[in-house]
Amino acid sequence: MPPTRKNKPRRTHTLGGCQTCRRRHVKCDQLQPSCLTCQAFGVPCEGYSTEIRWMSSKTHSRVPHPKKRDAEKPAGKVHGTRRHLYTEKSRASMSTALTADLASSTVDALLLEVDSKSKEVECSSAGDAAVGPFGVLKLDPSVSTDHPQHVSSEKTSQEHDTGRPADEGLEVDPLLSSVTDPLLGADEFLHWADLFGLGSDLMSGLASGDLDQGGHGHNFYSSMCRSALDDVSHDAQDYTLSVYEIDSLPQQMGVDLVSPPSDILADSPFLLKHFQDNVIGQMMTLPVGQKSPWKILHIPTAVLTLSDLTYLGGQGLNHAKLANFYSLLACSAHHLSVNSNYESPHSAEHWKQITHHTYHRAKDHIQQSLKLEINGPKKAKYKDQLMAISAMAAFAILSGHQKDARCYMIDAERLMRLRGLSKREISRKARVLHHIYTWIRIVGESTYILHDYTPSAAFIEAFNHHFQPRDDALSQENCRRSGLDARLDDFLLMQPRQSDSDLDIDAPKEREVALQDIHLEDSRRWVDTLYSEIYGIPETWLSLVSQTTRLANVMDTLVVSGSLKKSMNPEAWEALQRRATRLENMICTFNSDRMRGGDEPSANPSGPHAHMLRALNTALVIFFYRRIRNVHPSILQSHVDEVIAALKDFDAALTQHQVPGPGTAWPAFMAGCEAIAPSKRDTLLRWIEKGGAQSGFAGFSIAKEVVTAVWKEQDGYFRFNRSGGPIPTWMDVLRQKKLWPMLS
Repeated sequence: MPPTRKNKPRRTHTLGGCQTCRRRHVKCDQLQPSCLTCQAFGVPCEGYSTEIRWMSSKTHSRVPHPKKRDAEKPAGKVHGTRRHLYTEKSRASMSTALTADLASSTVDALLLEVDSKSKEVECSSAGDAAVGPFGVLKLDPSVSTDHPQHVSSEKTSQEHDTGRPADEGLEVDPLLSSVTDPLLGADEFLHWADLFGLGSDLMSGLASGDLDQGGHGHNFYSSMCRSALDDVSHDAQDYTLSVYEIDSLPQQMGVDLVSPPSDILADSPFLLKHFQDNVIGQMMTLPVGQKSPWKILHIPTAVLTLSDLTYLGGQGLNHAKLANFYSLLACSAHHLSVNSNYESPHSAEHWKQITHHTYHRAKDHIQQSLKLEINGPKKAKYKDQLMAISAMAAFAILSGHQKDARCYMIDAERLMRLRGLSKREISRKARVLHHIYTWIRIVGESTYILHDYTPSAAFIEAFNHHFQPRDDALSQENCRRSGLDARLDDFLLMQPRQSDSDLDIDAPKEREVALQDIHLEDSRRWVDTLYSEIYGIPETWLSLVSQTTRLANVMDTLVVSGSLKKSMNPEAWEALQRRATRLENMICTFNSDRMRGGDEPSANPSGPHAHMLRALNTALVIFFYRRIRNVHPSILQSHVDEVIAALKDFDAALTQHQVPGPGTAWPAFMAGCEAIAPSKRDTLLRWIEKGGAQSGFAGFSIAKEVVTAVWKEQDGYFRFNRSGGPIPTWMDVLRQKKLWPMLS
């Protein structure tokens, strides 16, 4: 018998594809403004069109044969496929986006603000004015293209008068002049209504007309170009390196890819080996048995870059790879400059000079990469760019450059949302880099309290709106924030969900949600997580830190609001309190289970890994009760004792297993700020000092400074103010000193 022909499933047609894919008869992923399918084939994406036509009764007649269809259609009477203009999902998404834009105020208030800004625009050369979803376009008839020479001279004179070039291709980012954040307005980067469609309610301090709504090309990079070349001890007003100051720097830093100084090339093999053998082990939070991602990703890329710089002719070089290469050299040279217990062919002063030079070269290359290599013919690989930013952030953290570290984290998030989370498939290496970012960002945000918590009526309105009951489907749609529908996360707002389902740490998390959840806003479990392999820490611990930080920031804003509490939605306030109670139960239960050894990811319960986990879990409890409940320190003394015991066992296990330390200072910092007895304070202070002496990382020195300042403030409180008043905490000290202890 002849073989029977298998019935093929009927082909499904996508009605929402771009014009190019529909003409080429290929499946379109419908990503806007340009689909990934066209990018993969290297053809221009002609975009999407929603054509509305009035259909006559003749259109209901029998459809002719496809071969005769085009011939029978009269010119200008071409009809497309009849379908809904927008799907239910797209309409819900548009409603959510419009609501987010309107959450900052009412429609009438926004229209009045647009009207007032349009009057201001008439008196200035700003151009457009936009507030929320509304805007005013101003066309200046005085500017003519018939006289380019006159316009050029006028722009030049304006540049000399204001100190800002008038090149429209390199429009000044309004955030360059923002100093509301003690770390150079870094919070304002998060509130920027840029290409990700931010609709923040904290944008009142920025001029809407100055927002850069440009493309994804050279205007992409933002916070890198604000990072100063000086110490972080400078005032925020002096910390104003702009795009134009970068362009005025020696251009060989930005364009010369193959001729670094000879002394750097001579020291590079030694520095890369020192980084691999000594620095990586001290950078890791916990000693884990698997290879560090720094050895898997960063070191091999840096070695290949070195070979390209020396004898391969530089054919495979780009700015992203060079930024990673120089960042690792800077980390290694800095480590040698602050540690005299390592054998070195040069003095500490020599390594300081190498650190300074390599870090500035790395900074110039990452700026050029984010400016030139986002797309186009010189497009760099996404992994190379994210790898370079993570290396830059690592140097900023271990050297104590607070402002730079925060800028790198913001640019990393923007890069991930633009190039990483929009991919149909995220590779394992990309996921590893995402996990590195998530660890640094969440642990860093836990001790970052320099936000501007001053609320407004708009914040209360947005808060009331977010906690209105809504469908689960819409809530899940809100959680997916990638590509052009995303907004940068400021850790000052929480996404509404039904019954706090995101706090159910025993429930499974969908893969698609998990891949997009880069800040672990959803605490449900994901079986394919890599945090245990990379850091030896359960993802649940990190997600609970993220949840606590978010809730604390929102509650601090409401505390500052004071009189505005009367205008709060009672249901929203009750929902917030219920969430705090449920989060408390989750954290305490999570810590109790780990103390009993239940579901412990460590293979060796007597190893250093298990003891540091005990310290981190107990410190999480202290963190919650300090940030959320703000209890008296005496209530937390038993938890302080547990952290001290765990750290002692950790040090003993390090010696026994001959594993490098010192581990993370996060649990010692949280427990040290709550310790009351002199013996407990002395033990924790000596542990922090030992870690700083062993590694030379700036986080230990800042932790020591903050802890001792907290003790001084609390001793004064107990001595002179026993009658009442708030007890000084580490948050108060950080606000007074404008510090950010980076303990990740």
